Amino acid sequence: MICILPDYITPYENLACEYYFATERELDGDIFMLWRNEPSVIVGKYQNTYEEVNLEYTSAKGIHVARRMSGGGTVYHDLGGWQFTFITRDAGEAIEFDRFMRPITEALCSMGLDVRATGRNDIALFPAGSENGFKISGNTQYKKNGVTVHHGTLLFDTDFTELSRATTPKEYKITSKAIKSVRDRVTNIRPHLPEDMTDIEFRDTLAARMTDRTYTLTGEDRARIRELAETKFAVPEWNFGANPKFEIEHELHLPGGTLELGLTVKNGVIRDAGIRGDFFAGESAENLASALIGTEYTREALAAVLQDVCGSLYGITSDAVVKEIFG
Repeated sequence: MICILPDYITPYENLACEYYFATERELDGDIFMLWRNEPSVIVGKYQNTYEEVNLEYTSAKGIHVARRMSGGGTVYHDLGGWQFTFITRDAGEAIEFDRFMRPITEALCSMGLDVRATGRNDIALFPAGSENGFKISGNTQYKKNGVTVHHGTLLFDTDFTELSRATTPKEYKITSKAIKSVRDRVTNIRPHLPEDMTDIEFRDTLAARMTDRTYTLTGEDRARIRELAETKFAVPEWNFGANPKFEIEHELHLPGGTLELGLTVKNGVIRDAGIRGDFFAGESAENLASALIGTEYTREALAAVLQDVCGSLYGITSDAVVKEIFG
């Protein structure tokens, strides 16, 4: 495992750095990155930015708004938090969290913390003497040409007030199950450490627990990362995108997450389609919306198309989607 500690502090550069090493620059081993951003709201790949972000507040406060390459929900970053990324080369299509969350939990436990993987993609901290866990990390991943990119948050000393004000979770996220977004039972890592650490001391300690191999960005690396940041990750078309209106809107709450399916149907045939949500998906799910176009709007026809695509959706089956739509 090779460790990279980028010194970027904007989400556009950090996401570009991650993408660069996943798609263009191959090192002689798997990669582990630790990075952080200035105040930023990061939406999942399939989410509607206008619904997830308090844009009036983020604009007034100069908070970055960015879209990542992976699915999942909206998160807030600031310089009091750290983000970690694993980049591995494997051909697997299925989304798997435990493989990457386990080494993080083990490293944090070695610092004297009681942390455990919980739920579908979270890591929780259990304070001394408490049976209740508090969320400190959310995880997501994406697949690209045989490469797995897994990234997660680490709440070290994050400003929860700003976190709450910068995001505007939908009402169902506030009221259903434990997915209460900002209202989750969250905590920072720093107050629970046996001995206090600065943010940099924490980063260096965690990095040392993961690997003793390091890589320093070259001038060539930085030039390409800057280009990717400017042309891909900082452009409004990527971060905000279109917000099309569809005749039929299905909002499906499934074990693997929320899937919002928008359809325009004419003469019983789907003419246009779009998907949004906080679900997690493998690379083949990119074709979900386009695969639906031209399909008859019937249980049988949708089931046949979804059967080929839903295999790469984490915790979401074609049967469950059809049942939610047609009853």
